[in-house]
Amino acid sequence: MRASKLPRIGGRGAVPPFQVLEAQRAELVRDHPGWRVWFVPNALDGSVTWCAQREPTIHAYSCEDLGKDLALADAELAADAAR
Repeated sequence: MRASKLPRIGGRGAVPPFQVLEAQRAELVRDHPGWRVWFVPNALDGSVTWCAQREPTIHAYSCEDLGKDLALADAELAADAAR
């Protein structure tokens, strides 16, 4: 992963400005397509938790249905990787 050109802000103190956080999020999305990226600022201590999830998010009406959908998604990923 290449180093970010954006300032590293976070840790203790004030929550970084939204524009800075959003620019960092946009950079991650650009560099890592296929991922949903978001951040959760903590107003109490100024820290920011960063999160990512592969797209698409899969929802199902039952555990069994979700298992089938996950197996299909895994097969698609394996087929894409084999190309």
